[in-house]
Amino acid sequence: MRISPRRSSRRLLGGLVLALLFVLVQQHATLHWLSHAIDAVHQKGAPAGDACDECASLSAFAAAAPSSVPVLPLVAAHEDLPPAEALASIAASLRLAFRSRAPPAFLS
Repeated sequence: MRISPRRSSRRLLGGLVLALLFVLVQQHATLHWLSHAIDAVHQKGAPAGDACDECASLSAFAAAAPSSVPVLPLVAAHEDLPPAEALASIAASLRLAFRSRAPPAFLS
């Protein structure tokens, strides 16, 4: 299936518009947060009240991708292997389970 050049250019243009829109909304969210910070400084560090409506609507766009990869703690792995007898019995039971689907033993 081949995509027409007109369709691919629309798709590219749509992607570019969405990327630009996302960057502009993040910029607006940052400037809005900065206006709250400036208001708090002018009020001599008074605690901020509830979030305004604009904060609530911009909260989905305020979180960008993190600049670093989160580090997960390493946990020591303990490998407790079952005894060899247990592994042999498991292998034998598997052979018996598939024997019912095999042709009769006298044919092989």
